[in-house]
Amino acid sequence: MIDVELHLQRSEFQLNTKFSVPSRGVTAVFGPSGCGKTTLLRAIAGLEPDAVGSLEVNGQHWQTPHERLPVEARRVGLVFQHPSLFPHLTVEENLLYGRKRLEKATNPFDLKELILILGIEELLNRHPDSLSGGELQRVALGRALLAEPKLLLMDEPLSMLDQASRETLIQLLENFLQKLDIPIFYVTHSSEEVARLADNLVLLSRGDVTACGPTATVLASLDSELSRSESAFSVLQGEISSKELPGLLCIECSDGIDLKVPTSESMVAKHYPLGRAVRLRIRARDVSICLERPQQSSILNILPAVIAEISTSSDSGSRLIRLDIAGMHVLSKISEYSVQQLGLHAKQVVFAQIKSASLV
Repeated sequence: MIDVELHLQRSEFQLNTKFSVPSRGVTAVFGPSGCGKTTLLRAIAGLEPDAVGSLEVNGQHWQTPHERLPVEARRVGLVFQHPSLFPHLTVEENLLYGRKRLEKATNPFDLKELILILGIEELLNRHPDSLSGGELQRVALGRALLAEPKLLLMDEPLSMLDQASRETLIQLLENFLQKLDIPIFYVTHSSEEVARLADNLVLLSRGDVTACGPTATVLASLDSELSRSESAFSVLQGEISSKELPGLLCIECSDGIDLKVPTSESMVAKHYPLGRAVRLRIRARDVSICLERPQQSSILNILPAVIAEISTSSDSGSRLIRLDIAGMHVLSKISEYSVQQLGLHAKQVVFAQIKSASLV
């Protein structure tokens, strides 16, 4: 486990964090700009000397109220928004920089294999000033991993990229991060990146941790600041079961539950083979509720559901509803008026209408 209790006081900002996450997989740190995501990562890395508290990683005390490991002893890999490659070194020299500083390589990545995975084999003799943003980030990721980190910290690595480069790199991260045997903290304010990459989720708001746990569990809560916002969403896991419908993919998310997804140019899933595991993001505002199954509807995903919970208070004229669809939790945000008109209540059997365009 990774146990974090770190505090930092500044004149204009206060960081107060306490949470625990598994020591494997991707933990997304999610929240709006200015909420303390980058500061938290810097404190974990040991780059904030004024941060106090405790930090334990896999049973090793990196920080206690009385002592702290220096940055170099923590062995963290860092990938930031702006890749800090050495401009006077070639790509290959940048990649090997951290490895050469190791006293002894204990569990080294195969250099050739990593270069192939990252797709940078043709860049090795070039310098950073000749690379695109996506290429720079792939090299930065490779350099971080070749230094054999005990923890990988990624701070919004896609935020500065154009859409094409971003899509290429997120596909690489989808396939690659889950294979690593080290824990990863991934800072983002993108719900799509959370949906596609995160096993666990830490929500930050104004320097405080407001929720922490498995991604699906945190997203299903009606009490978090995220669920109450316009950005509220759910994440479902499934696999591609059919490509036979024109312009659509069928994603099997549970026994008897298939969701139809358009194969638009933005859909990475259209490139995946049958049986490929995928994740789907469903925005709460794109899920409506009806008491009877609609007939001849243009909405393709109409699923039987049971109301598991309804928020007790109205937020800006809307209520949040957690639906149980074959054991999967999906949020719906509808108007207070609709809740009253339909007489909605917990344990009620209803139908959920999910717009295909909201599945990504």
